[in-house]
Amino acid sequence: MEFRAITLQLDDIHEVARLARLAEDAGFGLAWGIDTPRSDVFVHMAAMATHTKKIQIGSGIARAFVRGPLQTAAATADLDRLSHGRVVLGLGSGTRRQNLYELGVHIDHPASQMKELVQVLRTVWALNGEGDLNFQGKFYRLNVRGFTLTKPLRRQVPIYMAAVNPYMLRVAGEVADGLAGHPCYSARYMKEVGLPHLAAGWQRAGKSRKDFTITSWLITNIATDRKQARREAAYQIGFYLSTRSYGDIMDFHGWHEEKEAIRAAFFEKRDMEAVADAVSEEMIDALALAGTPDDCRKQLERYRDVLDFPTFYTAGIGPARTVPQERVRENLLMIIDTFAQ
Repeated sequence: MEFRAITLQLDDIHEVARLARLAEDAGFGLAWGIDTPRSDVFVHMAAMATHTKKIQIGSGIARAFVRGPLQTAAATADLDRLSHGRVVLGLGSGTRRQNLYELGVHIDHPASQMKELVQVLRTVWALNGEGDLNFQGKFYRLNVRGFTLTKPLRRQVPIYMAAVNPYMLRVAGEVADGLAGHPCYSARYMKEVGLPHLAAGWQRAGKSRKDFTITSWLITNIATDRKQARREAAYQIGFYLSTRSYGDIMDFHGWHEEKEAIRAAFFEKRDMEAVADAVSEEMIDALALAGTPDDCRKQLERYRDVLDFPTFYTAGIGPARTVPQERVRENLLMIIDTFAQ
């Protein structure tokens, strides 16, 4: 796993651009921007692209349904041109609650809609700004004159899909170029659940493992104080696994008591300290790289035969729900230093 990626989840876009350059200088191969209601990933990617020369620039993860498909196609093409062909498009459907919060509507069939969205994007780029687009699907019905379509630098921009449940994993294997694994994937979950469902998608599309790239967002907290780093990881793990649609991950590992304790702490007590308390040491060991720099380098080895490359992801959730930006920046710098090539 010599190729390594990092997610730069900072609010300050100037600092995001600076850290992207530092990551490039440290030998990282890919820097992902983040997409939230307060942070537009495509704007962050533009800042990173103009401050770097060779590192790939990714959307990690662009929310698939908050933009129209032609907007996503055009923004990706513009960024690919700006970066001279360094863009990776990461797409995620989001949870039911996220989509309702941000869009005000329910997305009832997210996997099927994601599949169709990827087909639209590929169709638009393949037209190369020429001819007309006539796409008549279940979720997208588009009839667009050719002169309004973007002319891409590359007609095949790599698309990585975020996926957790079995059906989304199968869709990712079928239509995407790579998997953007969830931060709460353990190496065992990836081997025993992720890979078989991806393989079903590959088979449907006539592909194989060699045609597909697998990364996963690894919760990574580094500090000279091992206890501090593990506690920070516990907040993030607990926050993610309070999500009801991720319950299967906990059931797979047999973390039934932890699941109930995390949900009670998060939804009933609304107490992040109690949420972190409910995260067991076993869960931290399975789901995070947490500890001193040496600890984290050793822990990364458990993913060596699972991932094509790791994506290091700093925790953004703490006792007050949001980790201070100073600590996020400090941890990102430690990640860059610890995993520099």
